Amino acid sequence: MESLSVEPFYVMKVLERAKELERKGRKIIHFEVGEPDFPVPQLLKNRAKELIEKVELRYTESAGIPELKERIARHYEETYRVSVSPSRVIVTPGSSPGILAALKVVSERIGRVAYPDPGYPCYKNILKVLKAHGTAVPVTPETAFKVREPKVQAEAIVVNSPSNPTGAVYTAQELSALSERLFLISDEIYHHITFRRRAVSALEVTGDAVVSSGFSKFFLMTGWRVGWLVVPEEMVPEVTAVLQNTVISAPALSQLTALACFEKECMEELKRNVDTLRQRAQLMLKGIREIGFKVPVEPEGAFYIFADASAFTEDSYSFAFELLEKAGVAVTPGVDFGSNQADRFVRFSFCTDTRNIEEGLERLYRYLK
Repeated sequence: MESLSVEPFYVMKVLERAKELERKGRKIIHFEVGEPDFPVPQLLKNRAKELIEKVELRYTESAGIPELKERIARHYEETYRVSVSPSRVIVTPGSSPGILAALKVVSERIGRVAYPDPGYPCYKNILKVLKAHGTAVPVTPETAFKVREPKVQAEAIVVNSPSNPTGAVYTAQELSALSERLFLISDEIYHHITFRRRAVSALEVTGDAVVSSGFSKFFLMTGWRVGWLVVPEEMVPEVTAVLQNTVISAPALSQLTALACFEKECMEELKRNVDTLRQRAQLMLKGIREIGFKVPVEPEGAFYIFADASAFTEDSYSFAFELLEKAGVAVTPGVDFGSNQADRFVRFSFCTDTRNIEEGLERLYRYLK
């Protein structure tokens, strides 16, 4: 039987070992997990409680409840000055099933899909699950970890801006240049978490693109599992059909609660969290550079630093476990994100408070120095 050859998330192996050490009584500093530590806004919790009492929660329309589709469409007008018909919005149970459905339709309609290396590993692995043609495009510090090669051997490309693991943010000019030659699938799940300038949506440079986003990162609803796609009108029936046959619909409670995310009180609280993340990023950047890590490209968004660890190792996977066992600090090995010089890099997440960041940096300094 032919092997599927889908690679695991190596960070989960680090996390499993970290949890095992914690059960044995050790304190572990977590720089590996990409989940914000901020609490879900109280407004959302209160709204969910009200809904549970008042609403019978049943299956919804596969493409999402009309009220949420309309509100997301209005969000694009308010935030990006882009007109999006609610009929093009498809609500998904988290962004990942939406990306799967989009890659299925795009790979069959458009052709080979390219993706950045290093980059978010699910693009490559979803294409493997679909048995679709995928092409890795090497990105380097010299290109700010962005795809800039106009001669990519593909018909479509998936980009992530702000990026996991590098924090790179594409400009309008860069997205426009890519869209002139390739069909764009733009993963915008980290939008609104930027430190210098706002992130540009692919829909600002072309109406003929797929955009994936959701309520997990900036909106903090990771466990609620609700995301969305904006797709060209002609792709709506096919993308919806994939989701109908795989996930049926996003959770009703999550969809109804997500409407409150766009209220002024909630948005103001969430924007304050970004200020906190900006401060954490500067603290961690300064600390890991003092230890001896190189950061060739500082993150402009998301909540990760992709650090060159070649001063200490050429095997980031083994190095991650060494830091965990010897220093009690968990980091993500670069091998999770591709094969293009990935063994030289580790990813630091600053999804933890300042006290933990300072303690983790001190532990790494003592061990590595």
